[in-house]
Amino acid sequence: MENYDFEILKGDEKIAVLRSIEIPNSRAMWPKITELANKFCEPGYRIRVTDQAGGIVMLVGVDTARRHFGGGVAA
Repeated sequence: MENYDFEILKGDEKIAVLRSIEIPNSRAMWPKITELANKFCEPGYRIRVTDQAGGIVMLVGVDTARRHFGGGVAA
């Protein structure tokens, strides 16, 4: 298991950060990303996932995450 940080961004501003979330593999990130996308569903929000070294593992807009992975429709 690896630990990742999930950040909610609006532009360059961090709106929220979840630190050290334990995820078994990269495919297992999508349920957490979808959950966050449904909570922070305003236009222009993005979710950035970083590893413990600070490297970006994933960067996705909440509308894209909701449409393609969460079964939701962008507001």
